[in-house]
Amino acid sequence: MQRSSMTRAVCLVFFLLLTGAAGQAAESTGGCHCFRERAFVPAEPFAADDYILATSFNSLLAKAFAVSKQQIVMLKMRGGVTSDDLLIGLKISRATGVELQQLLDDRKQKGRWQEVLAALPLAEKIRGDEMLEEIRTGLPDAEAGRLAADELIAGFFSAPPAEVASLRKSGLNDKEMTLLFLLAHISGKPPEVLAASQKQNGKSWSATAFALGVTPADAGKLILQYPDKTLPKQSPGPGGP
Repeated sequence: MQRSSMTRAVCLVFFLLLTGAAGQAAESTGGCHCFRERAFVPAEPFAADDYILATSFNSLLAKAFAVSKQQIVMLKMRGGVTSDDLLIGLKISRATGVELQQLLDDRKQKGRWQEVLAALPLAEKIRGDEMLEEIRTGLPDAEAGRLAADELIAGFFSAPPAEVASLRKSGLNDKEMTLLFLLAHISGKPPEVLAASQKQNGKSWSATAFALGVTPADAGKLILQYPDKTLPKQSPGPGGP
């Protein structure tokens, strides 16, 4: 009887350890950027939207700041870095020459980008950059991230800032505008026309892209090879986010 109770206790402990580990694994999988749906399927038109939007914006950051896309993805997945912090960090790194990881570590330690830029060496190096000066003097991080994204998108796609501001005001976010300007570049159609059609018809972003011959896997590759409009050859396996 005593041996039976001990056996049950051991089994119970093993079960709890096993289910606990499984729960942690499930939580980890659910919180990462490992997108399960990476292809447009008409029966589930919105399933690949998260992927096509993420891969477009990650590719934009990689191309614009001359860093590897893998580094961008890993900073988000393992480092828990937000898109706003990543964009601001990349902008400061380019302006000052300070390593991106050092800036992100300083941001985590100090709590705000304003505090990071208040350090005298950085304050001297950012003179002349209006946006970074505004961050140093108190511009909220979220607002700084939005402005930095609009500036990046306008500059990368040679779009009038007023056009980007108008699309932002219509409700589009950084990722959506990135994909939208890419599709406008590929199709030759004005961004506002594509945006209005997408909204009016209730289409998914994946469906809008697919109608123009762009698959979710194509989108990131087209950003990386911008302004080349040649659609990449399809590979047998899915690409990175």
